[in-house]
Amino acid sequence: MNEEEVFDDDGAAGSKQRATAKLATHGRSASVQVEAGSALPPNSAALRRLMARGASMDAGAFPEAEAPMFTKRKEFIRLKNLQTGHDAVDTLHQSGIMVCPIACTSQRCVGSMMTPSGGEQQPKRPHGVVRPKEEVEEHARDFLNQYYTSLKSKDSPAHERRLATILLEIEDRGTYNITEKELAFGCKQAWRNAPRCIGRIQWSRLQLFDCRHVTTAKEMLDAIKRHIEYGTNGGNIRSAITVFPQRIEGQSDFRVWNGQFFKYAGFKQEDGSVIGDPSSLEFTEVCKGLGWKPEKEEPFVTLPLVLQARGQPPEWFDIADLNLEVDITHPTFEWFADMALKWYTVPAVTNMMLDCGGIEFPATPFNGWYMGTEVGRDLCDDNRYNVLPEVARRMELDTRTASSLWKDKALVEVNLAILYSYQKANVTISDHHSAAESFMKHLEKEYATRGGCPTDWVWVNPPMSASTTPVYHQEMLMYQLRPSYEYQEDPWKIEANRKLGDRKDRFKRFAWVVKTFNRMFKTSMSRRVKAVILYATETGRSATYAKKVGELFSNSFNYQVTCMDEYNPLELEHEQMVVIVTSTFGNGEPPENGVEFFRTLTEMANAEEDNSQWLTNIKFCVFGLGSRAYPQFCKFGKDMHDVLKDLGGESVHDVGEGDELCGQEESFHEWMKKCYLAACEAYHIAEGDKTIADKALSALPPAWEAKMFRLKEEKDCGGMVPSRPGA
Repeated sequence: MNEEEVFDDDGAAGSKQRATAKLATHGRSASVQVEAGSALPPNSAALRRLMARGASMDAGAFPEAEAPMFTKRKEFIRLKNLQTGHDAVDTLHQSGIMVCPIACTSQRCVGSMMTPSGGEQQPKRPHGVVRPKEEVEEHARDFLNQYYTSLKSKDSPAHERRLATILLEIEDRGTYNITEKELAFGCKQAWRNAPRCIGRIQWSRLQLFDCRHVTTAKEMLDAIKRHIEYGTNGGNIRSAITVFPQRIEGQSDFRVWNGQFFKYAGFKQEDGSVIGDPSSLEFTEVCKGLGWKPEKEEPFVTLPLVLQARGQPPEWFDIADLNLEVDITHPTFEWFADMALKWYTVPAVTNMMLDCGGIEFPATPFNGWYMGTEVGRDLCDDNRYNVLPEVARRMELDTRTASSLWKDKALVEVNLAILYSYQKANVTISDHHSAAESFMKHLEKEYATRGGCPTDWVWVNPPMSASTTPVYHQEMLMYQLRPSYEYQEDPWKIEANRKLGDRKDRFKRFAWVVKTFNRMFKTSMSRRVKAVILYATETGRSATYAKKVGELFSNSFNYQVTCMDEYNPLELEHEQMVVIVTSTFGNGEPPENGVEFFRTLTEMANAEEDNSQWLTNIKFCVFGLGSRAYPQFCKFGKDMHDVLKDLGGESVHDVGEGDELCGQEESFHEWMKKCYLAACEAYHIAEGDKTIADKALSALPPAWEAKMFRLKEEKDCGGMVPSRPGA
């Protein structure tokens, strides 16, 4: 900002009184003069942005009718620990351009998004476009202030000489070179500033490998091998970072294409199932496209390392022999070893960019060590290895209802097995309770030494037992500081866009592909029988089940899943196959979003004119959710079945019933299979389509397995009946 900027509007009415907003920037005081009624009026968004950056304003400078509706911004924010009652004061968030604009606004918070955007954030610069000179200079000044402050020599002759040298470099070529000591400080400071990391107490121990001299992918590989050897350290994991050359305008970047040094491949099977890690499906195909050929498709196949040096095509390298792995066993469950689970020991993030002093380093792989729950999520999440159902089965847990907390019990045992296995193998790992306690010590120290600690509460809380850890009860302030580690686009996507040519050509090709695909898709779908899946729900369970029905029916039908309150019931006469999935509310009543739908059908059925043939062209089936704890069990589902039948519809299967107290999931899966097969038979679906769908059906959990039950004698029955363990 200039020392003084005046915003004028010749058409402005009213007095020409001026208000001065003083804005402290990097130790200097800049003033912005604003004329009342001008292009920057007292209540304008531009002025609000100035105030948000710390401006103060003389409110008396405006006429009363136009007085700005601002008060002086607080210079601190008080944060409370709800468990101990202690307060902390954050002033660090006022630290000049160290603080980056964030995506949240006064109307919405996007803190739980993986990569937030919008708000006060500037749009991302297109790939390959470096910062303008003015911005690089601004960031360089701020970074040098931080660096020399850490040396207790801010504004010293050495500081002034270094700044002068950098400014000359920037003026000459638009960028500059950071010294190795400055780079080491920047890497550590970026980790210290990382708001989503719970392990930052170790930030000052980060080991830098300065590899800005490399020129080829082979040299990158040699550097990474040294990094892995140092970081692994025989299991006594050490934190390290390797920094490759910085971004240069007009030239391609150095990049590590992998998301981590080590990750397991994912292999898609013909029936839609996945062997290995489903999150690696796309990158596995990328590696195959580069020429990688795995010997076997197994659950734990280490992906190759894909490296790209400046101006060169990407190359892949096999690093499986560098991957120190731990076999997962359990301290008490001997069968755990039979599951043949394992995981790698060095979690290294390789796809983030270091933003330091206005310079961007796109290839900066760094590693710490695992917190147990991170591995637990990798193995247990539904979209990853999803081992919880199998663990629960082996533990003989009651998986018929979520209220048995079988997922929680199985999850605890998996995490216990992970900690036990790593510790048994003498590999560094921390549990989430210890990590949370160490972070609280880090938090306390940061507030004492620099007046704050940017923290994303959503991410710092562990994914299990969060409320039993101290971080859960601590208020935290989220802001972003530089230096920082930033997300960036996957390099193979950048490469694909580059090969497609200019934007206009890409758009034409994309439009042609979309248009052609849509035409083919519509032609194919128009030949299929239409199926509408309608649901009514209070908690969302029926909606989830309806979507599962849609996924199954998609194999053979042109399907649509819709909530009852978004569907016109008078359109039913134009449908073919209708599937109803609904819960029952209160004393046998419909959920709120099914009331109007049901009322319309009831009125049609009870009308004076004969509507008994109105729906003769449709076939239908109904699944009702409820609880036998209530006398009107699944009543609304049964009512829907009856009214559709009264209006002439043909039921292809009996009403399904799911009791939330006992086996609702199994009952639903069993009904869904039979409903689908009955619908296929009713509409004479081609055998080929049924075969495809049968593979999808086989992937569903079985409704009943003998090994999940035991037999016990029931005296009243005079015989043996199956009983679920724990029942």
